[in-house]
Amino acid sequence: MPNTEEPNMFNKFVNNVENAISNLTTLEIKTIVGDYQVDPDENITANKDGDFQIIQTRINLMLGDMVTNMSNELVTDKYAWLRDFHARKEERGYEIVDNNVKAIMSIFELYRKTKSVNVNEENIDGGDDSDL
Repeated sequence: MPNTEEPNMFNKFVNNVENAISNLTTLEIKTIVGDYQVDPDENITANKDGDFQIIQTRINLMLGDMVTNMSNELVTDKYAWLRDFHARKEERGYEIVDNNVKAIMSIFELYRKTKSVNVNEENIDGGDDSDL
């Protein structure tokens, strides 16, 4: 007989999956160079007498909107390599999000298929443990 807690546990799992997916709606990619620090809230500040340059991209995955902000100095030919590096990070970001969504959906599907299975020692391997 299935455990009476299973529907509640399943609903909690579904809510966790929904929250994880909703948190994947914005992809933010930052490339920062210079003398800076990042606080726990991810605010970036220059160290005393320091300076930093930043390229920051925000991509709304639901709408497809992409906004990239870049320090003026990084627009010059001198930093073309850094812009290329940031572009590769953007491409890798899409791959990571895609893989995360696939993993979440795979876990959800596995849980859905197995939530009503009654697992105990007798039906795991069909044998007894007398020879252990």
